Amino acid sequence: MEEYLNSVQVIKETDKKINIEKPTKKTVLFCLNGFQNSDVHDAVDMMDYFSSSFKEEFSVCEVVPVSLFIPADKKTHYHKLFEKKIAAAIVDYAARGYDIVLMGYSFSCALACKMEKKYRKFIKKLILVAPVYDTVINGMIPHYINYAWKFHKLCKRYGSRAANAIGRKTTKGLFGLLISIFSSILLNRHYFRKVTTDTLLIRGDDDLLCNEHSIKKISHILKGNHVLYRYPNMTHGILKSLKQNGIVYEDILHFSFGTPFLLQKKTLNVEKNKTSKVKYDEDGERIPTFMEIFSEIDPNADEETIQEQEGI
Repeated sequence: MEEYLNSVQVIKETDKKINIEKPTKKTVLFCLNGFQNSDVHDAVDMMDYFSSSFKEEFSVCEVVPVSLFIPADKKTHYHKLFEKKIAAAIVDYAARGYDIVLMGYSFSCALACKMEKKYRKFIKKLILVAPVYDTVINGMIPHYINYAWKFHKLCKRYGSRAANAIGRKTTKGLFGLLISIFSSILLNRHYFRKVTTDTLLIRGDDDLLCNEHSIKKISHILKGNHVLYRYPNMTHGILKSLKQNGIVYEDILHFSFGTPFLLQKKTLNVEKNKTSKVKYDEDGERIPTFMEIFSEIDPNADEETIQEQEGI
C-alpha cells in the first residue's frame, strides 16, 4: 500500500467558500450503498476505519451505512422503498439534533440529491462518489444485463454455492433489482441541478460507469459550491477496499468532519475556476460560443471580423 500511495497524485479542486472544520455538535455521515454484489454494505470498511482511527477524538461524529435494499430480499428491491429507507434515517437523526452529511455512491447519488432538496434544513454537506448520470452512453444497461445473466447461469449450474462465492445469501431477484436501480437513476437524476448544499464530487479516472461525460455534466449543473477530486487508476469500485483506496476514505471523512490525514499521498490542489464564461443548456451540454460557430462556418475568417461578430 505504501508503494501505491507514493505513486498516487490526487487532483483536488479547492474552493474557499467551502468550510472544512471539526464539528462542535452531533454530526452523522449517512452512507448510501450502490449496486452491491454482496450482503456487506459498501461503507462498512470506512465506518470501521473511522471508529479505529478517529472515534475517540471525534466523539460527536458517527458514520452510519444506510442499506437501501437487502440483496437477498426481493421485497426490498423497489425504488420507492429506497427513498423511504433514507428518509426515515434522516428524520430520526434530525429529531435527535444531528447535523447530517449525506453520501451517495454510484446510482444512489441521484437519490441523495433528491433527499438534499427535500431535507435541506438538516443536510449540511453532500458527497457524491462515482455518481451515475447516464445509463446508455456509458454502457450501463448492457453491462448490468450481462452481469445478471452470468450469475443466472452460475446459479443454475452451482446452486447456492454461486451466491455464497460472492458473499450473498441468494442471486434471486437480480433482474428486478437492476430495473429498480435504473428507475431510481432516471426518476431522480434531474435533482442534480437542484442541489445547493456544499458538495464533494469523487471520481476514479478509470471509472467507466461514472464516465467523463457524466462527471462534467453533473459538475456543471450543480448550483451550490462544489469541488471535484480525481483519483488515478481507480475504478467504479472506489469504495470497495481500505487497503487500496484508503486515501478516498480519508478525503471523505476530512470533508465531513475535518479529520486529519494519516495516510501519505501526493496531492495536486487546483483552484476552482469560477470566472468561466462557458454556458450550458438545461441538459448540462456545453453551448458553443459565437466565435466557435463562426469559425466553423468560415474557417478563413480573420480574427478582427470574428471579434466584431462576437460583440453583437
